Amino acid sequence: MILKRFIDKSNKKYVKKSVLNRVVQPNDNKINSIGVLVDNNEFTDIEWINNLAQSLKVNQNQLKILSYFNPKKEEISVFTNTFAKKDLSWNGQFKSQIAKDFVNTSFDLLINLYQTNDLALQVATAATNATLKVGLNNTNPELNDLIINVNINDKSVFKTELIKYLNILNKLK
Repeated sequence: MILKRFIDKSNKKYVKKSVLNRVVQPNDNKINSIGVLVDNNEFTDIEWINNLAQSLKVNQNQLKILSYFNPKKEEISVFTNTFAKKDLSWNGQFKSQIAKDFVNTSFDLLINLYQTNDLALQVATAATNATLKVGLNNTNPELNDLIINVNINDKSVFKTELIKYLNILNKLK
């Protein structure tokens, strides 16, 4: 129990440090790769994510999805790449190879499809190397470069707004 508190405290420090040290370099590169970070308890529509990638003109092999999954519940994840809170170690490090691979991949766009204030999701967002991070109106807005203020269930509004802002930023092909 005490060890979990120390791990949580070190990960909170990691998130704060990552937010402060993040340098956003403006560029005119188009979006070629997308990472999507979801909470399996809030969002399970894989087909919608695939359609979003097609709308953004990104190949399916350049789309990676990582799902935060709570294995204590008697549910099965619809996503193949999952991680849990137990996979989170000290200082923003992950024990799971799936989470390590996702975090170490460099994305042009990271989409955070979660609204919970879960530390594991925040660490994954902070640790992921992405040129542009887009999220919903979650509780830690410092993690995202662009926040779209819609509910997670308003998928069509999110998609419309995301495409609109990416066009304004000249990021679409």
